[in-house]
Amino acid sequence: MPQNAEKFLDIFNHIEKHLKAKYNNGIYLPFHDLIRKASEKGGVVKRYRKDLYTYADLRNLMVHNSRINGRIIAEPVNEVVENIERIWAQIQHPEKVSKFMKKVFYCFTDDKLSKALDFIRENKISQIPILEKGKIVNILNGVHIAEWLAAKDIVSPSETTISEVLQMAERSGNFEIISGNMSVFDVAEIYKNSYLKAPTNWYYDALIITPTGEANDQMTGIIVLKDIAEYITS
Repeated sequence: MPQNAEKFLDIFNHIEKHLKAKYNNGIYLPFHDLIRKASEKGGVVKRYRKDLYTYADLRNLMVHNSRINGRIIAEPVNEVVENIERIWAQIQHPEKVSKFMKKVFYCFTDDKLSKALDFIRENKISQIPILEKGKIVNILNGVHIAEWLAAKDIVSPSETTISEVLQMAERSGNFEIISGNMSVFDVAEIYKNSYLKAPTNWYYDALIITPTGEANDQMTGIIVLKDIAEYITS
């Protein structure tokens, strides 16, 4: 059997066996149906489902309709083999959101707006988590600040609390807290689906990472749309 064909079929069989065990209790299901089922539960499968559909058709062609004297005559090109290897690696060990771990600059509800403005200017950030009594309760960003400014004739950031600014916000609390153990593909699905939640047609302002996904845990990172955009698929 040609080398690429042998490698391709071996990896494909590993993928099929893995997905069957993980998403269908080890019971046989036609591969296209298996991918659809797995895509509902696993972001990494959904991310690569179009490729996997194509590779299923290629596998069927190679095994059932492309033999002479029992030998496979269709051999995948190197790019196909390399891609299915990458997909298999991601299915087994998907990238984690830990890649977005960073220092998180945050404020408290009773902090003055000037403190948040200093963070934004000095650190070139767009979203600031807001805490109250040790718990993450909101996100402050430039849109909120602009809405507050538009409603005031005289402004004094050093005399205005962040809670006062957020009271003027049209879209407040537009964030979610996630666990640091999640895959980037599952997180991308959370971000994508946020577009359909109230307020509709508006992605989350940010996803905040904590070790456990709890609001009273230490923040270990923050994700904004531009960070996760490459993982969001239709």
